Amino acid sequence: MSRMSVALPVCAAMALSTATAAQTAQLDLLDRSVGITSNVVHNNTDEPAVVFSYVATLPQAASMQLRFGRTHLADGCTLRLTSLEDGGVQHHTQTTLNQWQHVSAWFNGSMVFVELLAEPGSGGSHVTIKSAQWIQQLGDARSICGDTDDRVPSEDPRAGRIFPIGCTAWLIDDANHTFLTAGHCTESSSDYEAIQFNVPLSDGDGNWNHPGPEDQYAVDPASMQRGYSGIGDDWAYFGCFPNTETGLTPYQAQGDSYVLADAPPPVTGQPITIIGYGSTSSPVNPQWNLVQKTHTGPFALLDGTTIGYTTDTSGGNSGSAVLDEDTGMAIGIHTNAGCGSGGGYNHGCAIHNADLQNALANPQGVCIPSIMHLSFPEGRPESVLPGVSLDVMFQVESGDESPTSAGIMLHVDGASTMLTGAPLGGDLYSATIPPQVCDADVSFYLLALGDGGTTVQLPNGAPDNRFTLLVGEIAETTLLTESFEDGLPTEWSVSGLWNATNGECAPANDCDGGSSMYFGVDSSCTYDTGSDEAGSLSTPAISLAGITGDIVLTYCSVLQTEDFDDYDRGRVYVNGVQVEQAEESSSWETRELNLGEITADTLTITWTFDTVDNSYNDYPGWHIDGVTITASAADCDDTPTCPGDLDGSGDVGANDLLIVIGDWGLSDSPADVDGDGSVNAGDLLIILGGWGPC
Repeated sequence: MSRMSVALPVCAAMALSTATAAQTAQLDLLDRSVGITSNVVHNNTDEPAVVFSYVATLPQAASMQLRFGRTHLADGCTLRLTSLEDGGVQHHTQTTLNQWQHVSAWFNGSMVFVELLAEPGSGGSHVTIKSAQWIQQLGDARSICGDTDDRVPSEDPRAGRIFPIGCTAWLIDDANHTFLTAGHCTESSSDYEAIQFNVPLSDGDGNWNHPGPEDQYAVDPASMQRGYSGIGDDWAYFGCFPNTETGLTPYQAQGDSYVLADAPPPVTGQPITIIGYGSTSSPVNPQWNLVQKTHTGPFALLDGTTIGYTTDTSGGNSGSAVLDEDTGMAIGIHTNAGCGSGGGYNHGCAIHNADLQNALANPQGVCIPSIMHLSFPEGRPESVLPGVSLDVMFQVESGDESPTSAGIMLHVDGASTMLTGAPLGGDLYSATIPPQVCDADVSFYLLALGDGGTTVQLPNGAPDNRFTLLVGEIAETTLLTESFEDGLPTEWSVSGLWNATNGECAPANDCDGGSSMYFGVDSSCTYDTGSDEAGSLSTPAISLAGITGDIVLTYCSVLQTEDFDDYDRGRVYVNGVQVEQAEESSSWETRELNLGEITADTLTITWTFDTVDNSYNDYPGWHIDGVTITASAADCDDTPTCPGDLDGSGDVGANDLLIVIGDWGLSDSPADVDGDGSVNAGDLLIILGGWGPC
C-alpha cells in the first residue's frame, strides 16, 4: 500500500494575521494497488454482452475511487461502475474516461462492481484497474471568529465541493457559467479531479458521503487558469465537462450562479456571507463535517486586493465565494484563516485582482463561450481568376449571441478593406471580393458582430491569422500516385511488420480496391508477436526540381490500436520531420495534409508504427492505401482577353464607352486600350468594334 499526504498549504503573507493558513481540508489520500486487467476482449455474438467484470474492494474504506491504467474502450463499448453500498452508477466511454483523467467518480462504500459492456461486433477493448483510493481526515483547521462555530447547514445550488483536495468552488455568471475557487486548491490536476453538488450529510463519525455520479463533474485541466502568490493573489478560474449520466453541464443541472461585482465596496461593516464545505469538530454535529454550511459576519478589511471579514470558516472553505449581502454580488474568493477566539479576520482575494480579471476576459478550454459559429457552407474559396470578381457565401449561426452584422475583412498587398455581407435569408450572407491582379498578395477573414457586443472571427487568431486567396487558376502537378495493386513498389522501402496484403485482414469497405500496405501479421490480423514491434513504410525520394506551390499529401488510412497515451504510435514524417499523429479509424478514411512549400530538392514521405512495448498488441494495426502527392500553384495571366471590357463585366458596352469618354486625353489610364500613351479615338474605335459579349 502506498500513502500520500495532501499537505495543508501555508500562505506567504503572514504579516496580516497570526494564523493565516490556506483553508484546504487536512486529508490523507490513501492508495491501494489493484493491478487487474481484462486483457483484450471482443463481443463476437449477436447480442449486447458483458465481456469483463470485477468487484473492487477496500474493506477499510467508507468511500472509494478507482483509477484506471491502460484502458481502451472501442466504439460500442462502455464501462459500467456500480456502488454495492447505495447503487450509485457511472458509465464511461473512451471520451468520458479521458475527460475524467482515467479515474471514476467517488463511490460510497467499500465495494464497486466494474463491468465492460460491448455491443455486437464491437472492436477489441481492454480495461486495467490500476488502484483504488480512499481518504482519511486528519483534523480541523478552524478559523472561528469568536468562541462558537455559528455556521449552519445550507443548500445553495451554486457552491460545489472539490475532490480530492477538499475545497469549495462556485458557479459564476460568465458566458458558460463556469467556476472560481482559490489558487492554492489547484496546484496539481490531481487536486481538482471532480466537483460535487448536492452533497449529502456525513455519517455519525464525520466520514463524508458522496452524492451519486449524476452530481459529480470532471474538471477540464485545459481550462484552468490560476494565480497564487499570497493573500490577495490566490484565485483559479476553470470549467467542467458535462456529466457522464445526465449529459448536463453543472449550471444546466444546478440552475443558478453567482453574479460577480466589479470590485469590493468600501468597508462599512456590511454583512458578508461565506458558503462552503468546511470541516467541523466537537461540539458541532459530526454529520455537518465537510458538507455545505453558511455564516454571515461583518466586512472588516479592504487592503489592495486583500479582503477581510469576521465570518466563520474552517478547512475546506478555501475557494468559497465572498458574498456581499447588501448587493447580492460576489466580491472575492475566500482563501485564508485568521479569526480566533481573541479576534482577527478571515481573508480572501478581492474580485478586482488584475490577473483574475485578465483570465476572465480570456477563457480557456470549456470556459470558451460558444458565441456564434462562422463557416463556409459551400466550401472556402482558395483561388480566383484575375480581373474577375468573386461572390463569397458564408454562414453565421447563432450561439450565446445572434449576429447583427457580418462581413469579410479583405487584405490586398497590406491594405485592408471591409466588405459588408448582404443577408441572403436564414443565417447566410454574401460579400463580393472585387477583381484582383496577378501577383497580388490577397488574404481575408470573416467577422460577425453579435447582439451582445462581441465580435467573432474566422479563422481563430484573426487578423494575424487569415485565409489566403490565390489569384489565378490552380495548376496541379501529380508527383506520385500509388495504389499498391502490384504489391510493394520496388522503389519503396519497408521495415518491421509492414507488408503488402489483399487478404482477409484488409478493411471491409473500399479505398481504391485491391492490395494495401499493412503493419500487422496476416495470419492473426494483429501486430501481436509477443515482442515490441516497430517499422516504417517510405516512398522513394521524389524530385522537386522546377516544382512551385504547396505540396499536398492524400492517403487512405485505417488505424486500430489500443489507443492509449503514448503506445502503438502511428506517425507520418516528411523528410524526417513529423507532420501527423495518425488518428484511430475502424474503416477507410481519406487523410489530406497540406505540407506547404518545401524548399528541399527531394521529398520523402514515411509512415512509422511503434508498439513501444509488447502489451495489448491484439488489435488489427494500420492499413495504408491510395497515396497521392501533388503540387498546387496558381497559374496567372491577367492579359485582357477582351480589351474593350474595361469594367470587367464580361461584355463591351455603354459603361466601357463612358470610361473612355471620362478619361479622354489622359496618358495614364486603363482606358488607353491600344497602349499609344493617350486615351483617344483609337481607343474609342476598339470599344465600338468590340461591342457586345466578349
